[in-house]
Amino acid sequence: MENKTGKYFKYAIGEIILVVIGILIALSINNWNENRKSENQLSTIYNEVEQNLKSDLSNIDDVIKRYEQLELRIEKFITEGYSSIPLDSINATNYLDFTTIPIDINSFIAFDIQDKGIGLLKTYNDFNTSGNKDLTNEIIQFYNIDESLNLVLDKLKEESFNNIKYIEQFSWYSDHMNMKYNPGTIAFFAKSKIFKNKVVTYRLIAIENFLPMLRYYKESATILLEKIETAY
Repeated sequence: MENKTGKYFKYAIGEIILVVIGILIALSINNWNENRKSENQLSTIYNEVEQNLKSDLSNIDDVIKRYEQLELRIEKFITEGYSSIPLDSINATNYLDFTTIPIDINSFIAFDIQDKGIGLLKTYNDFNTSGNKDLTNEIIQFYNIDESLNLVLDKLKEESFNNIKYIEQFSWYSDHMNMKYNPGTIAFFAKSKIFKNKVVTYRLIAIENFLPMLRYYKESATILLEKIETAY
């Protein structure tokens, strides 16, 4: 009787062990599947970030080029102004050749960062997948520049709007905004110290702040893109 009991007890223990092993195997498979799912999800997010960076880099060169051209026009105006141009030589035919700066400081060139990928990454909570944590943190850190760019761009928009509001008070405002020749417009832009100061302020924001940030973004985005392409 005792022998039978012992055999039954051993059999029961064996069954329990098999059940436990089965549970552990099932949990292991489930964890593997979850990790695999998590890795695939993160890979998809990285791919979105990669496409966003490529889109930004394809657009930013034109924006940088336009600001560099603007820089040349502003520097020429600040150093020379209309001093070398006989004002009576400006007429309805060539008027627009001499009013680029007044038009420039009433506008701005925007650059909108594509941020769908970083938005997805910030909501992705599983940072413990092997080999991904450092890259994830680096991407999030990189996109902190977005806030700084937007702050400067908002200031540039504000300054452009203020410049428009300032010239609204003059009788030639409508002609200027419609790019029509008016001798009063030329006389004002040639002689006004306030206008020249406004050009200097615009340069401070657009050329001395926003343009360097665009160049930094391009350089950093290129490096980050290479890392993502290498990792995935």
